[in-house]
Amino acid sequence: MAIIGIDLGTTNSLASVWRNGRIELIPNSFGEYLTPSVVSFGDNGEVFVGKIAKEMLITNPKVTFSEFKRNMGTDYQYTVGKKSYRAEELSAFVLRRLKEDAEKYLGESVTEAIISVPAYFNDDKRCATKNAGKLAGLKVERLINEPSAVALKHHEETGEPEDFIIFDFGGGTLDVSLVEAFDNMVEIQAVAGDNYLGGKDFNEIIAENFYKENNISQLLLPKEEQGLILKEAEELKKELSDRNEASRIVRIQNAEYTMHMTNQKLIHLSADLFKRMTQPLRKVINDANLELEGLDKIILVGGSSKMPIVRQYIKSLFEADVVLDNNPDESIALGVGIAAAIKSRTGDIKDMILADICPFSLGTAIYDGSFSPIIERNETLPCSRTKYYVTVNNNQTELEFPIYQGENLMAKDNLLIGKMRLDGLPKAPKGEVGAYVTFIYDINGILDIKIVGANQTVHKVIMNKNMGLSEEELEQKVEELKKMTLHPLEKEENRLLIEKAERLYMESPPQVREILIYLLRRFKDVVSNGRGKEVREEYVRFAAYLDRIEHNQFDFGEFDESFWSEEDDNE
Repeated sequence: MAIIGIDLGTTNSLASVWRNGRIELIPNSFGEYLTPSVVSFGDNGEVFVGKIAKEMLITNPKVTFSEFKRNMGTDYQYTVGKKSYRAEELSAFVLRRLKEDAEKYLGESVTEAIISVPAYFNDDKRCATKNAGKLAGLKVERLINEPSAVALKHHEETGEPEDFIIFDFGGGTLDVSLVEAFDNMVEIQAVAGDNYLGGKDFNEIIAENFYKENNISQLLLPKEEQGLILKEAEELKKELSDRNEASRIVRIQNAEYTMHMTNQKLIHLSADLFKRMTQPLRKVINDANLELEGLDKIILVGGSSKMPIVRQYIKSLFEADVVLDNNPDESIALGVGIAAAIKSRTGDIKDMILADICPFSLGTAIYDGSFSPIIERNETLPCSRTKYYVTVNNNQTELEFPIYQGENLMAKDNLLIGKMRLDGLPKAPKGEVGAYVTFIYDINGILDIKIVGANQTVHKVIMNKNMGLSEEELEQKVEELKKMTLHPLEKEENRLLIEKAERLYMESPPQVREILIYLLRRFKDVVSNGRGKEVREEYVRFAAYLDRIEHNQFDFGEFDESFWSEEDDNE
């Protein structure tokens, strides 16, 4: 029985299978490989998925939904009459359609799949994706990061030893991975991404410019016409892939309007989007301490990477070759199919090894509310790490371990994924009694935790939990964050320095983090309890250290729109 690979995309989804010694894409009922990730509900309870549903975004937008991948793992509700659906439920309809297409194509039952997810999906979003597979009747033991799938596909094709970056820019998400490939090994060195940046953001900017230039109030238009404008904006964006200037006629309420755009103007309007593109790139370079001279190439995949302005911008950042994959819409699905073949040990492909990494740090909260990572981000999976924690009060007989995922210095700003408690500690002076906490994290995203104290051992496996926070919990968290204070820090410069330190903590590797958190605690203590001269001296010392960290980080510099003009001049 075949295991299929599925690229569950924001804009389109597709499936693949390893068969007859090669990877094959699975066509849908229209004979096409790309199935739009759109779901619509008919008057008689029918559910439409794919190409037909995409048309209904214009004709019946109130009961038609797209881009729900961005809300995976949240409690966001899509309402149809008296029923409501979460993003994983809508995704399950898409997965079920892909499953049916695969069964028809292969002539056999399909019960298991590997599904790709953005590398920067957190635990909630990954578990929601697995739940979507379960709802669709699929066994999903393994998820694979989208850039990792592309890296597998690329190395399977070339077999060359290389160091390269996968820049995966899709309709709704951006993922960046640094990869080292050699022999039969594909090793992921670092990952970063933006779960809310994709081609759809360019569509929205074009639409917003259309409203502004034609003095149209978006709020006064019905959803049908708003959907039409977004559709025309997407088509205009595609036309800009072939020419520097494009126009379209848009008909609204018996009137005709012109939607016009040039590539240079789109660059100007989208400056913030381009700046956001550099952040994941910058992060993987700093995390891996990469020397750019050793980089062989940057491989662009994802449908939005086909935009010439995106390709040229990335070229302006690197001296290494920037290449557009020969099938950017299909690369992830092909790679996931290879991963499925590896899992099922099919044919010659079984000898390939993918060494993936943990995309987020995993740890617990300690006495002052700060986050103590146990498994740092970018650790190779599977991995096991142990830390020892002690009591902070005399005669303390219990220890609580809230489990968090994320990079923020304060634990409560990260994602809470579980809680554990150790009781029965012997009474003793503070610091003399403690517990060993072991985290084991595997390639399937399952976190196994063991806590060993003097008189008790507790164990917990965190997997497939209920997704997201309730609306009440979200509101409560917002109110809690509003009330957060950082002790009596009267001077704005002190607070700014602390915020800078917390930002650098998120961006720094483990060895820097350990020193940084020690110095930050010392600075907070001096600010809270010290006198004027003492505070000022500590401020100067701490600021100098933070400046050294920032100076040693790689950055791309200021955004310069002339990269497109320079390309025009060279043509």
